[in-house]
Amino acid sequence: MPRTSLFRTSGFRIAAIYLGLFSASVAALGATVYVAVRSEESAEIDGDIARESTALAREYSAHGRERLQALIEARGGEASSFAYGLADADGHPLAGDLAPPGATLGWVYLPAPPRRDAPARARALVTRLDGGERLVVADAWRAAHGPTRAVVVAFLWALAGTLALGTLGGVILSAQILRRIDAMTRAAQDIVAGDWRRRIPETGADDELAQLARTFNRMFDRIQSLLEAHKNAGAAIAHDLRRPLARTLRHLEAARGENASAEATKAAVAAAVADIDGVLETFSAILRIGQVESGARRAGFKPVDLAEAARDVVDAFLPAAEEGGRTLVADLAVALPLSGDRELLTQMVANLVDNALRHTPRGARVAVESARSPDGLSLTVADDGPGVPESELERIFQRFYRLDAARATPGDGLGLSLVAAVAELHGMTCRARDNRPGLAIVLRLPETRVARR
Repeated sequence: MPRTSLFRTSGFRIAAIYLGLFSASVAALGATVYVAVRSEESAEIDGDIARESTALAREYSAHGRERLQALIEARGGEASSFAYGLADADGHPLAGDLAPPGATLGWVYLPAPPRRDAPARARALVTRLDGGERLVVADAWRAAHGPTRAVVVAFLWALAGTLALGTLGGVILSAQILRRIDAMTRAAQDIVAGDWRRRIPETGADDELAQLARTFNRMFDRIQSLLEAHKNAGAAIAHDLRRPLARTLRHLEAARGENASAEATKAAVAAAVADIDGVLETFSAILRIGQVESGARRAGFKPVDLAEAARDVVDAFLPAAEEGGRTLVADLAVALPLSGDRELLTQMVANLVDNALRHTPRGARVAVESARSPDGLSLTVADDGPGVPESELERIFQRFYRLDAARATPGDGLGLSLVAAVAELHGMTCRARDNRPGLAIVLRLPETRVARR
């Protein structure tokens, strides 16, 4: 990956923004501390200068000019923290290395004396003595070497360290994010190229990128299942519709025969119409599944009790079950509240019950049960018939998929496909398992999707 790509990532830009904000905070804190320390230091220096000037003025008053000159010469020098100056009333220098600034008295800034490491300017106090002389006492060292300078140096190092560590952290963070995004990009490119089994690798983390990867992987699973279903749909339609269309052709050819009687013609046309009705029902089922998968019915969702809808379905199928010599029982005491389309949910349960009754022998038992667990709600339709091979359990929800043994019974292989589509529309999972013996279809609704009453 080119270096420029690393610095163009969102992660690096975010890290740079936070680094800028944090550096600005450090600079603001440094400026505040500098002002506070500078103010305190200036007050302390001014106090020391004032006390030194007062002490020297007392010495002048007590012992005269010569004593003051001797003290200034003795206290001045390279090692002293003060610089001194003494001039007569006419401004002629008498002692020290500072000259008073004309007739100005009080606090002034003067050029610093020529000492090693001295500041460019010195804070000074000019005082008029009793004899007219002017005494100058100035800070000659602390302005350049006091706490303020230490604070400035410390904060400059802190700011430099912040910038260095922040930049390094931004580069490392961006590289990590970039590697994960590159993996996502490569996976997406492979999928676009036709490898629909390719998935985004998951790192085991639980951050937003991991959640995004899991979401995309679920989306790819769904797209793959739809593509496989559509890929097999053409062959399945041709296989399942060839026989009724061939029968229709034979009936119509018989009806137009020269020796066909009126009754035979009428019977042939009726059989052809029945076959065509079956074909139209198949296409209606396909359109219905497509409508459900598009989510168009979700706008009309209302609070529904799935257990109540299942109870109505069981009541409607009881006569047919008894007539076919099968037992249909229901244990629906547990309510299954959810937000959904009652018509679709009723059709979903009806397809499950009809599928169980159609593919079980006489004497079989079909049970419809509702249950609740900490994970959510479930509706199970189970039978003790011949069941489905374990290797085929995941395939029975595909469109037009029918076991070889089931092809002798009426049907188009779309009933369980519609069940899966309606379940997904309502946020439920639809799973088939071996009932030992028989088959059980379990619909589960997560606790987060349960409607509150």
